[in-house]
Amino acid sequence: MRPMRLDMAGFTVFREETTVDFTDADFFALVGPTGSGKSTVLDAICFALYGTVPRWGGTRGLANALAPSANEARVRLVFESAGARYVATRVVRRDGRGTVKTANAGLQLMPAGFDVTKLDTGLSPEDLGEVVAGTPAEMERAVLEAVGLPYEQFTSCVLLPQGQFADFLHAKPATRQQILVNLLGLGVYEEVQKRAVERAGQAEAKLEAVDRVLGGLTDVDDEALGDAEGRVARMRGLAEAVGLAVPELERSRATAREATAALAALDAELAVLTRVRPPDGIADLARAVTAARTAADEAITAVALAEEREEKLRGELTAAGDESALRLQVKAHADRDRLAGEADAVHA
Repeated sequence: MRPMRLDMAGFTVFREETTVDFTDADFFALVGPTGSGKSTVLDAICFALYGTVPRWGGTRGLANALAPSANEARVRLVFESAGARYVATRVVRRDGRGTVKTANAGLQLMPAGFDVTKLDTGLSPEDLGEVVAGTPAEMERAVLEAVGLPYEQFTSCVLLPQGQFADFLHAKPATRQQILVNLLGLGVYEEVQKRAVERAGQAEAKLEAVDRVLGGLTDVDDEALGDAEGRVARMRGLAEAVGLAVPELERSRATAREATAALAALDAELAVLTRVRPPDGIADLARAVTAARTAADEAITAVALAEEREEKLRGELTAAGDESALRLQVKAHADRDRLAGEADAVHA
């Protein structure tokens, strides 16, 4: 991240509008007597990006942004990062109850080749470029993406809190190392090293276990290997057979479930039938039916014999042709009528 231009108004010691132009400076130094605002310039850069300053103690110290007796503070920072040029703007105000709040916060992506000197012509915010963020919450995410550093790392690696660099210069080597660890957040690498050592130990333990297993396989020869491969092939064949048999097994199970359900239904019907009692006198009625069937069969047989006898007599009558034949015919008719009456009586 490279600052290009910083505009301040009503910000701490810079009550009047002040511009610091870094455009043509590769390196620069802020010099001046104590209280002249050297640290405030760095504070303004940090405030424009992150909305707070380390020595303020977080966002609760927002009132520190206002110059004495001022009710509004404005900070605007133009900077370059990863080949793109941005402008970050923050405005804080004190309301009628004395509460200081952020009134405006935004980050815009400026057009390529934008001339920062045009900022002196009173351009509107809409003329500065594409709006990337328009609220403090959106700015937190957008600045992180644009600068590549969160607030904690920015104030440890880019903008060192006042006084800590002097401590670093005069400290003993071991102390300087610890200060660097704290400033640059190198503790995370110590944690990475610790976890790497733990994982290396776990990997070595697994390797030793594998070596022990391999040591137990020294007796394996080509014959044993061939037997093992044969067993594997047989197991694969069995697995395929099982896979083919599974659908048939499922169908058989379905059929069995249907049969079981049908059997249960029949058992229920049988249980109902076992509770049915036969009516009284059924045995006598059965004997009467049997006797009637026997009598009917005998009557049918008698009718058949009578019809056969009638036919015979008709033949004889035709052959005789006299009175005796007529008498025989009359008698045969009488016998036939009598037998037919008996048969009807039996059927009834």
